[in-house]
Amino acid sequence: MRFAFIELVDAVLENPIFVAALICFVLGFGLSGLVRILPVLALGSMVSPSVFLASYVLTYQQVPTFPPIGATNKIFYIGVAATLLGFLLDLLPQIRNYTKILVAIMSLSIVGWIGYPRFAKPDMGLMVTSLGLWLGGIALLWPLDAVAKTPNERNGGGVAGTAMLASLLLGFAPVALFGGSSTSMMLCLAVVAGLAAVVLWELVIPRQAFGASAIFGVGGGLLAMINTVTLITRQVDLPALALPLLIPYTGAVCARLLPLNRIRGRARQILIGTLAASPILLVMAVLLLRRPESLS
Repeated sequence: MRFAFIELVDAVLENPIFVAALICFVLGFGLSGLVRILPVLALGSMVSPSVFLASYVLTYQQVPTFPPIGATNKIFYIGVAATLLGFLLDLLPQIRNYTKILVAIMSLSIVGWIGYPRFAKPDMGLMVTSLGLWLGGIALLWPLDAVAKTPNERNGGGVAGTAMLASLLLGFAPVALFGGSSTSMMLCLAVVAGLAAVVLWELVIPRQAFGASAIFGVGGGLLAMINTVTLITRQVDLPALALPLLIPYTGAVCARLLPLNRIRGRARQILIGTLAASPILLVMAVLLLRRPESLS
């Protein structure tokens, strides 16, 4: 029994997904602790996109050359460019009113850059899918901006916003796996581990960890992955892909419809966050029902 346990532990420690997730958790925890002793508030929001970029390097075992060749290499540089744009917005709050416009432009740009090879021979199905990806990207990221600006969050939406990003990544992970991209699933899970460390710090010592840098950096990277699996791999389950769109809205709907008035503080945040993440279970159910051969 003892040797079986040791073998199990060794197998877990040798699993590349577990190793990447552990490194990203440690990185997220360390960076989140570091920004709490630095005077620049905008740095707090840079932790999450830094975790995303580190997760990419761990997953693909490289920093891609520039200019990037291939959609998977473009994911990294989309994350870099989006993070820099978000950091600029964090430093210049007077232009934050243009965040929604910039999100729409970014979502369209990602669809165009990732899908560029296929647009040489466009067809109606490709156009409809591309339109859906553009509008879906907007629908995913606009609510995150609203969370970041919520005035009654004493930490600027750090817990709720970061947890929502993690839920979106968790929701897309099985879609990516069933869509033929195990590396995208690994990247999602590694980023989620890092974001979990950010949430832990935010629960203890809030530090404006959710601003435009997090929304654009991690959100832009997620959109790049979604577009890659949908437009390039072309094995994605579209109904399952649409379900994570519910995540940014489920928490607000549950807060309005359910009798949660007596629950306050962190307990309320955790409960609503759990309810908001419930579409992840629906994603799994749809994938398993539509692809029962995966169970055999």
